[in-house]
Amino acid sequence: MKSQSIQWLFSFSKNAGTCLGLSIGLGFCAGVLLIIQASVLARTIHEVIFEGHGLTTVMPGLWLILGLVFARSALMGISRYYSGLAVTRVKEEIRSRLFEKMERVGPVNLADRSAGDLVNLGVDGVESLDGYFSGYLPQLALAVLIPPAILAFIFPIDWISGLILMVTAPLIPFFMIVIGSSAEKLNRKQWEKINRLSHRFLDAIQGLVTLKMFNAGKREAVVVGKISDEYGRSTLSVLRVAFLSALALEFMATVSVAMVAVIVGFRLLWGELDFGAGFFILILAPEFYLPLRSLGTHFHSRISAVAAAQHMQKLLTIADMKRAPGADDLSFERVAVRFDKVSYCYETGRDGLKNFSFAAPATGLTCLTGESGRGKTTALRLILGLIRPDAGKITVNDVDLMNLGHDAWLKQTAYLPQRPHLLSQSVLDNIRLGNARATVEEVKRAAARARLDKEIEALPDGYDTILGEDGQDLSGGQRQRLALARAFVRDCPLVLLDEPGAGLDKGSREMIYESVLELAQSRAVIMVTHDREILPRAARVMVLP
Repeated sequence: MKSQSIQWLFSFSKNAGTCLGLSIGLGFCAGVLLIIQASVLARTIHEVIFEGHGLTTVMPGLWLILGLVFARSALMGISRYYSGLAVTRVKEEIRSRLFEKMERVGPVNLADRSAGDLVNLGVDGVESLDGYFSGYLPQLALAVLIPPAILAFIFPIDWISGLILMVTAPLIPFFMIVIGSSAEKLNRKQWEKINRLSHRFLDAIQGLVTLKMFNAGKREAVVVGKISDEYGRSTLSVLRVAFLSALALEFMATVSVAMVAVIVGFRLLWGELDFGAGFFILILAPEFYLPLRSLGTHFHSRISAVAAAQHMQKLLTIADMKRAPGADDLSFERVAVRFDKVSYCYETGRDGLKNFSFAAPATGLTCLTGESGRGKTTALRLILGLIRPDAGKITVNDVDLMNLGHDAWLKQTAYLPQRPHLLSQSVLDNIRLGNARATVEEVKRAAARARLDKEIEALPDGYDTILGEDGQDLSGGQRQRLALARAFVRDCPLVLLDEPGAGLDKGSREMIYESVLELAQSRAVIMVTHDREILPRAARVMVLP
């Protein structure tokens, strides 16, 4: 699984393309300029100390060194710019794939994944790839290119120093991998903890009203605080290993440079090496290990990226929702739905429906009722095409639903869940979610038909009032009626309702039912309900056994 994740991550380097190549190329050019700079500096100091040259003589060399410093700085800056541009493209591509996959999978197949997990994966998970593509990959290439280039200059001058550098260099990646394996195990556990924390925190935010109602806010804050402290301690344990790794790499590099310095010092003492050559080697020795040490620093970015990639791959391997391959230009004035011995069983083995048959006329209210767990919501999912029947047939105007294009069919339907989602936007924009092209007058008429117009006009800014997060400023009944207004403004032939009056007082339920019955005068309305008060007013009632 780990190797597959690494290959999957590396495959996105193609998306970075030219930008990643430019970043690596410019970094290598900066490394070559460093070698030239070291050579000029060593020669200049040698000329001043041992050949007695004055400032005028060595001034061209000093200007050249200054120019090389600025050139290297410019190259490194441009290199970092292109690496940032490369990782931006990669993150855009990965996020696009994740969101497209979620859309193809559908809400039913994602039901066992928490919202906090998905949000964490799409936000923090993708962001954790930043260090891999902008740091680790370019540094890996530089660690392969720059040390051999430095050895190519050192070996002709002093093969002993070159041999020491070549022998000690593999020790740095060796310790990096050994210590990094421990950090990788801790990082996997860390990812699981942050997923749990995200899930818990999101649930707490979404349930703030309920927590406040039952005076349980302080208790929940204590629980979230404990989980946060646990996450903090685990983060410190990961950092402890990371610091240990950095210490080990710095120690190995320092010892290796010291060995080279001692050898060069003795060879200068014995007259086997001139000062200029020895000083050149001593300048380059720390730079020889620098790409390897930097790679060790970015190795932890690789660990985090691989952990995130493994979770992304799990999401990407979920089977896509089966979609009907029909035409995308459907247009129905009326819709009659029929179930003919339809059966559906969830993957967990739980039966959703078994040999279920019913018919909903093109106009009028059809109620599906029965005990919980009998498949009422499953029937709505089947009508929406979110799942496909294992047996039996669903027809729309005597045409098999499986022969209708899924996206086109959804345009013919409106769906009102038990708890509709409202955006932190104006009331007008929230109603327009049903029809983005609706005029202000059409929105107002829809609100009036949903028995909500007077309450909207009483708001501080009327239809321009900005709602709180998920409509927290509205009551439960107002939320449901606002969602009904979306159905009115959508003006589609089929409306599906999942217990719209659940948990509401009698007055709110009555207003909703009046709006539903008005909807049913010109459209097919299928409503799941446990409320027996609405059943006598329905055109058809189907009790699920």
